[in-house]
Order: sequence, then structure tokens, then C-alpha cells
Amino acid sequence: MRAARAAVAALLASAAVVGGAAADPATLRVRQIVDFGGDAEANGRMTFLGGVVLSGPRAFGGWSGMLMDGNRFLAVSDTGTWMTGEVLLEEGQLVGVKDIAMYPRLDLHGRAITTKLGGDAEALTLVDGGVLVGVESSQQLLFYPANGIDVDFDAVPERLELDVPEIVKLRHYGFESLATRADGTVIAITEGRDAKTRELPAFRRPGAPFTIKRDRDWSVTGADMLPGGDMVLMERRYGGGLDVGMRVRRIGSDAVDSGDGPVDGPVLIEADFASEIDNMEAITATVEDGQVILTMLSDDNHAFLQRTLLLRFALRDPLPRPRPERDPAPERRAKSG
Repeated sequence: MRAARAAVAALLASAAVVGGAAADPATLRVRQIVDFGGDAEANGRMTFLGGVVLSGPRAFGGWSGMLMDGNRFLAVSDTGTWMTGEVLLEEGQLVGVKDIAMYPRLDLHGRAITTKLGGDAEALTLVDGGVLVGVESSQQLLFYPANGIDVDFDAVPERLELDVPEIVKLRHYGFESLATRADGTVIAITEGRDAKTRELPAFRRPGAPFTIKRDRDWSVTGADMLPGGDMVLMERRYGGGLDVGMRVRRIGSDAVDSGDGPVDGPVLIEADFASEIDNMEAITATVEDGQVILTMLSDDNHAFLQRTLLLRFALRDPLPRPRPERDPAPERRAKSG
């Protein structure tokens, strides 16, 4: 397995690419995105900090989940591949990537996954001692040992159980998004198969299930937690052809804490194909110099007309802070007076 892993990794190892010039024809090709386009940024609450269009060998693409650690990233595809690398920044703007490597992802039997049917990873989140991969078609949560985002690519994963009602299984909801709260609680969000679905089932591990409001034909495709406990959702809309939409919604910490649903929150940005978007599926939040940075990744479905986009935004809102513990003393004093 180590030999197979090394062979795949050699395809893209040490790819240093800036603004569209590839260091080697076998490595990634990159086109820099300077202008996000459209009016989404002007009307939203986020500032565009650059992006890149990525393309490479046949195995490249299908990226559906992503994590960031500083400038380093880990991504997972829905066809059985891991990708590691580092983003290149100039004055805070995303201009390229480097040190790209790809590795086969192992299934529960220690075999390399080679098909979408067997892979179908749609989400990735960091947990204590490793990372979790959400597999949509089988409703699996797979734990891979890791030190931060440094995954042990040779380790056989462990399946974690989640209490999912039979009615949800029967309706073929799959895990589309994962996020981990500061206390270690994992939130798993499903994708509705039926366009009439107005509430998306979501689950806490540990904790009670809840639902997330689904607005019209938008589907949740990614999630992450912000400092202070708020949650950001990546959402996608597809009406056929070029009728593609992307938006980011923010769910307040109080709703994430105790709501049973349907929970909802404000839209931070919304864009259509007039902007530089595609099939946006992954979102990850980091804090840099007092700013919340959102990095987003698209899934090209290994299709000729679709693209792998890596986009970077900064929240214009102030850095969220944890809600203070409530002091019951003033209430007691008021009642006694």
C-alpha cells in the first residue's frame, strides 16, 4: 500500500504554481482569479481575497471536503482520494498553491477506494485524534487517525455510529456536511433528495437531532464552526445549464446550542454564474490577524465543463466572541425586591 500511495503522490508532489505558470507539465495547472465578478461581494458581508482555478491529471477533481491549518490544507474527493498542499498568499490574497500531493483513501477493509460508489466522501471535519469523513451514499462516519490535518494515510479507518432514525435512512438522506464544535460535538447535516423538502435533518454526536431550514431550491453542501460557536453553511443551487448559485449562511450559536429546528440565519453572500463560482461544496473557517477567513472549494465532478475552484474570503463582521455565562443573581434580586 505504501508503494501505491507513493505512486499516486508522485503525480503531483512538490507542485509550485503561481498565477497560471506551472513548474512542471505533470503538476497542477493554475489560473489566478483576481476579480470575483458579479455584484455578490458588494451586496454581501464578505470581502474577496483571491482565488485560483486548479486542473491536473485524470485523478484530480471531485473535491468535496476541506480543512485548513495555517496555510496548509487537506481535502478529500468523492472518488477515493486525499489531497494535501499549501496555499500561496501575497498580501493576504490567494495567488497559488504548492507542495501538492495525492493519496488513495482506504475503506473499512484497508483497500484503496477507486470508484465514486465506494468513495462518495462529501464532508470532512477535525476531531480529537483524527479526522472524520462523511460518506453520503452509505451514511457512514469514518474516523482516520491524524495529528491535526496530517492523516495516517496507511491506517484502516474506524466506523463511528450515529443514531439516525429509520425514516431518514428510508428517504436516502446522505451526510453532506460535517462540523465540530469547540466541546467536541460533531454536527452532521444531510442533503434532501426531494426538492419539496423544507427542513434538512441534522444530527449531533453526542446530542439530540435537529433540523435546518431549507430555502427554496438551496441545498447545504458544507459547514464549519466560527469562534464563539456560530456555524457557517455553504449552500448550492442548481437549476440546469448555467443556472448555478452559491451562498453562505450563518447560524447563531444559540440555535446550534439548543434549537430543535428548523434553525435559520442570515445570508452572508449570494452569487450566481456571473461570479467566479462552480459546484461549491466545501467551506472551512480560520482566524488570521483578528479576521475570520473562509476558504471554499468546488467539486468539478470530473466533468469537462466544470472547474475546481479554491476561493478565499474575509468576513466583514467583527470577530465573533463566545456568549458570556448568564449570571442569575440580578434576576433573583429583582424578584426579591
